[in-house]
Amino acid sequence: MSKRKITLKAIAEQAGLSIASVSRVIHTPHLTQRETQNRVNQAITELDFDAKNLLKRYQTNAKSQIILILDNQMITNSLINQGIENQAKIKGYKILYLRFIYFTESEIQQIINYTINFQLDGILIINNSPHLNNLLQMQHALPPIVLINQFSLKFPCVYFDHLSIGYQATQYLIGLGHKQIAILLANKDESDVYQLYSGYKQALARANIAINHALIAYQSVSYLRSKEAVKAMLNSTKPPTAIICTDQFGLNHFDYEKDMPKDQHSCFINAQSTICGVIDQCRTMNIDIPENLSLLQFMPDKNYKLYYPLNHICAMYKPLFTMGEEAFQLLFAIVNGDHSIRQAKLIDSELIIRHSTRKIK
Repeated sequence: MSKRKITLKAIAEQAGLSIASVSRVIHTPHLTQRETQNRVNQAITELDFDAKNLLKRYQTNAKSQIILILDNQMITNSLINQGIENQAKIKGYKILYLRFIYFTESEIQQIINYTINFQLDGILIINNSPHLNNLLQMQHALPPIVLINQFSLKFPCVYFDHLSIGYQATQYLIGLGHKQIAILLANKDESDVYQLYSGYKQALARANIAINHALIAYQSVSYLRSKEAVKAMLNSTKPPTAIICTDQFGLNHFDYEKDMPKDQHSCFINAQSTICGVIDQCRTMNIDIPENLSLLQFMPDKNYKLYYPLNHICAMYKPLFTMGEEAFQLLFAIVNGDHSIRQAKLIDSELIIRHSTRKIK
């Protein structure tokens, strides 16, 4: 059922306010009290009105040199953030942050309030949100938006081709003679995880290798989960000869709260948690790498390693710093009216060969 057409009079009557007060909340929320804003938003919800009809189209005026970042990452302050901040500093921009926002109607109103209050030039959204389509309905009232680490046909975006990444990682191990290839993935319902799995599956199919579902482990985002998954695989009747350890950079805080058991919320989760869990489990079981098992990790940084053994692990390099820089540059171009720039920017990945894999017969 479509929502009813909205009127200021109806909202005012429902909220017990004047029409002028309702108008101020909608058009100049920064000049109104939070209590008044809450009463208006509650009235709109109770009346089941379509709130987007209230919002005026975003007007491009003098630039404020301020952007808003909606940061949905489970692992915050990543190299994506650092790449954005580096370019923002070069261009003389200030940054406002909102974290863990999921775009309910009231939260969308907060974004719109920020836009009005600070006269934002643009918005960057890192990682997916469960309610991104809700924001799309309000797009006309917001400044330019660029999505980061996700592909979209509806918004400008900067993304990785995870299908190709999954295929390339698996194909490399197949080329070394491996057939029992395990893969540790994040949450099954995430788009990037589905694409990684699809690439993995395609590489196996083209090599006429049957998929062993016992070697596919979802929700392996923590140190403990990866250890448990690898222990089960290595103790199985058909243990892997190679393992692909993917990353957690597509996840948001909502995924963490939803999928992690309550007794594991404090467990070790960072950019290296999965591969560290795998390495430590192999040490516990006296599994030699690469003599008995080949490892391939995903990594965001070629240079810095928190854990010394990671310096020797073969890797799919996903340059998150570059992704952050490119996202800011795309938004900057759009804000400044450069319509020649591509609206979907693919960030290239790279296979880095190190000492954790070997050929088998």
